[in-house]
Formats: sequence, C-alpha cells, structure tokens
Amino acid sequence: MKEPFYDMTDNIANAKAYSDLELMAYLADDDTKNSFIGESISNTIQSVGASKSSKFNDLYDQATGADNNVTAAAYYTARTLDLKNLASDVDTMAVNQLNVAGINKGLAGRQAEINEWSNFNKLDTLYCMQILFICLTLVAILALFRSTGTITNTLFSFMSFMLAALGVLMLVLRWRYTNVNRDGRYWHKSRFQKQVDKSAAQSASAKPTI
Repeated sequence: MKEPFYDMTDNIANAKAYSDLELMAYLADDDTKNSFIGESISNTIQSVGASKSSKFNDLYDQATGADNNVTAAAYYTARTLDLKNLASDVDTMAVNQLNVAGINKGLAGRQAEINEWSNFNKLDTLYCMQILFICLTLVAILALFRSTGTITNTLFSFMSFMLAALGVLMLVLRWRYTNVNRDGRYWHKSRFQKQVDKSAAQSASAKPTI
C-alpha cells in the first residue's frame, strides 16, 4: 500500500527558527559575540585574500599565456614574411627564366629561318650554275661539230646565241624574283603588291556627305 506524502516545509521552517534562536542565544554573551565576530572577520579576510591570490595567479597565467601567444604570433609573422620574400624571389627567378627562354626560342626560330633561307638560296644558285654549265657544254659540243664541218657557222652562231640568251634569261629571272618578289624572311613566300579594298572604297564613297 502506497504511503501518503508528508510535507516537510513546516519542519524546515521550524528548524531554521530554532537555529536562529540558538545563534541569538550564543551571541547574547559579549565575549562570545566578540570572539564570533573576530573569527568571522578573520575567516572573511583569509577568504578574500585567498580569492584575490587565486584571481591574481589566474590573471598572471592568462597574461603569461597572452604574452606567449603574442611572441608566437610575432615569430609566425616573421616566418611568413620570410616565406613570402622567398616565394617572391622564386617567382622573379621563374619570370626571368621564362623571359630568357622566350628570347632564346625567338632567336633559335629566327636562326632557323635564316639558315633555311641561306640553304635554299645556295641550292637555287647551284641550279642556275648547273643551267649555265649545261649551256656552256652544249656550246662546246656545237663548236666541236662546227670544227668538224657537221654544222655551219650560221647554225653554230644561232644555237650559241639561243643558249647564251637562255642562260642570261635564267640568271635575270632568278635575280629579279629573289630580290623583288621573294619574301626576305621566308624563302617559300612571295611579296605581292597591296590590293585596294574595293568594297571598302565603294562603301566610303557611298556615304552621304553632311
């Protein structure tokens, strides 16, 4: 069977009243009161001193920790600055190396173009020399035929003149194309006269004048 709930509020209030009456009776004597007050003051002073000491030690530890944090932050800042300067130096060196590599690449490319132009120019010159050699060989053969009476002097003169004209024409055409029409940088490109944009000229002439 469940027991009924008993309210302890009245008993607690009565206990507090009895305690206050006992304290008042204890403090009724002057000597006891003075001793109690002195002991209470002493305990209060000791408690306040201990609290202040604990608080001071706590604040001192916090200040020391903050100082250590500031020192560590200063070291981190200095280290970060050193790393930043190192990274900047590395970037500068990389940029300089890239610039040098770009210049060297341009020089190598230009040198390859010069070598190509020079080689093809020599080959073309050799081709012209071969044509002249063939013409001179044919003239020598014709001279041999003329000396043996196989051909007449008229035919020899005509054939020699035609061969000489062919050789001179080859030289003139080669010189003119190389110096006038051929591109000065790329051997396999030719220079052309600038063409007038007729559509742009017509559109410009068609605009109304104000």
